[in-house]
Amino acid sequence: MELEELLKDREFDEGAKRLNEALLIAQREWENVRSSLELSGDIGEFDKEDFMIGVIAEDVIIREPLLSPTKSVSVYAPTFYPMYFVKNLLTMDQKLAKEGYSTIEALYVFVEIAAKAAERLGLKGSFSMSFGAGYASARAGWIAEKGYPVERELFVKMFFKNRKKSYDWDFYCSSVQENLSGIFIKFQSWQNDEDLYKKEVKSKAIVKPMLV
Repeated sequence: MELEELLKDREFDEGAKRLNEALLIAQREWENVRSSLELSGDIGEFDKEDFMIGVIAEDVIIREPLLSPTKSVSVYAPTFYPMYFVKNLLTMDQKLAKEGYSTIEALYVFVEIAAKAAERLGLKGSFSMSFGAGYASARAGWIAEKGYPVERELFVKMFFKNRKKSYDWDFYCSSVQENLSGIFIKFQSWQNDEDLYKKEVKSKAIVKPMLV
């Protein structure tokens, strides 16, 4: 076997190992989100295909360099490789013992997981993505690029309405589950009632004048 082929095989084996580790982490965090949202319904079992892993050939994913920018991959853009999700899962887990979930990587991991969870529960389009972005911000303490900013801010405001603004909270805590249930109901009401959405969300949006 030539050296180049040997290196490619070694790269593939190492990549496959990283991918398997990432999937175990993703499954663990999916179950955490599942518990936190249990008052809103059951999001079901983790499915790697929801994150385009197993849909896009895995040898393509793991041969891609993992030094790409820390960004999430939209669940509505399946042409993007899920290598960002894999990288963020691994880096988040490496930092977890020291920094908890207060990392950029955790932010983007939970954008993806919570958005898919919200979709499983019936939210669609920008509502599921905004729910995911709000959940991730409440979890990590950072602001995600995904989702509409007003909805995201309202999510965080509702989440901390009756509790100390600490991002070190437990997925299994009853008050967390109750708050998330109330937030989910609110997002559902916005999705189902356009007039209510315009009144409670659109009216809060600030339109900046164009500079010429």
